Amino acid sequence: MQLKKGQVVEFDIHALAFGGAGLGKYEGLTVFVEKTMPGDRVKASFSKLKKHYAHADLVEIVKSSPDRIKPKCPYSGICGGCQLQFMPYEKQLEFKKQHVIDSFERIGKIYAPPVADIIPCEDVFYYRNKLEFSFGYDADMNFTLGYHVPGRRFDIMDITECHLMSPFSSEITCRVRDFMKEKGWPPFKYSCGKGFLKALFLREGKRTGEFMINLATSDDIPEDFDKGMKEFVSMLSASPEITSIYWSKIISKRGQPRRTEEKLLHGKPFLTEELTTKNGDTLSFDIPPQAFFQVNTVQAEVLYNEILGIVEEKSPELVFDLFCGTGSIAMFLAKSAERITGVELNEDSVRIASENAAKNGIFNMDFFQGDVNKMISNLKERPSLVVVDPPRAGLAKKFIKQLSEFDSPSIVYVSCNPATLARDCAELKEYGYSVKKIQPVDMFPHTFHIENVCLLERDNLL
Repeated sequence: MQLKKGQVVEFDIHALAFGGAGLGKYEGLTVFVEKTMPGDRVKASFSKLKKHYAHADLVEIVKSSPDRIKPKCPYSGICGGCQLQFMPYEKQLEFKKQHVIDSFERIGKIYAPPVADIIPCEDVFYYRNKLEFSFGYDADMNFTLGYHVPGRRFDIMDITECHLMSPFSSEITCRVRDFMKEKGWPPFKYSCGKGFLKALFLREGKRTGEFMINLATSDDIPEDFDKGMKEFVSMLSASPEITSIYWSKIISKRGQPRRTEEKLLHGKPFLTEELTTKNGDTLSFDIPPQAFFQVNTVQAEVLYNEILGIVEEKSPELVFDLFCGTGSIAMFLAKSAERITGVELNEDSVRIASENAAKNGIFNMDFFQGDVNKMISNLKERPSLVVVDPPRAGLAKKFIKQLSEFDSPSIVYVSCNPATLARDCAELKEYGYSVKKIQPVDMFPHTFHIENVCLLERDNLL
């Protein structure tokens, strides 16, 4: 019988694919089904058919896995944010560790990789320090403030609570929604490029208790804007927890570069957060609205302390911190290296890194702005250790070759993508580097994402 798109079939789910989709077999064909887990028996409708695999939409869970649990969040399985919330946390960790192992064996051809047990997240809910909510409309054109509906380009699902960020964040989201609906300011319609309200960014200091709000809009300003914004600020600033309120006007004209104008409406120009090293040193970070900062404060400490532990053992004279961002890793390593050189593409990040280093009394590091892939050839000194923390796409082949020419004894590779990490480690193996340890750190419970700290060392026989 020839299988057809839309055909409903029944089968068992036996594994999970990276991305969180369940894997099953039907008449020898591998089938991916979202919102399922090993042990489920499901009915699913084929949505895409290929020669060796298929995708199917879940129709019904005929029999639930004995491991399946009831999600805490009422939006689980709808908003697309917490793909694994129906799975016990210990099972999530098992899946993530196996994915790291599978990536190294299947992609990197590095067998029996030295993958340690995942360092779990102490708090599996309310762990994020930043969230973005979008203004828009649902399918019935009702005003909404929430998340994009998976598979629907323009629809926004109204969210009244999110268990990834603090209950106070949910309270603020509801207050902002009610205010904007009463004010009658229209959400921006990306389908036609008209409207005003775009997004609401919330950021909180988990260690300091500070809270920043950033309202992003278009430049199509309503007539009652001035009066309305004064009321908006007055309404929010009544809460003492809110230490900063920004308005970001996004100006996008056809044929012109998009630009953003930020205006501080209330309070401090930045949010301050703190991280503590394994040696008890507390570092303070001033974070402007657009700056990158790890969204899980507690696990950021864990991640950076894993790197610090490696560096302490090596006692390097010179460390290169490539793709250094705002310099958080470099500042953790400050007391364990004589000098640190950081390179980062984003100009604002470099400025913030330098300012935060000075604020913490750290003066043995220099940060340089530029494309790391191009600047690496201009770095003439030879580091005793290199830290790389690239984007999800990983490292370019040419970069890896130039990295190997530093002849550094040790490389610490920080990655949020096991697939590209495994690929790049295989490439580094060709230049005499062996993987000595892979330490996964769970930064994002209930999602399929997993961060890794990987130590590579040059083979002494070469």
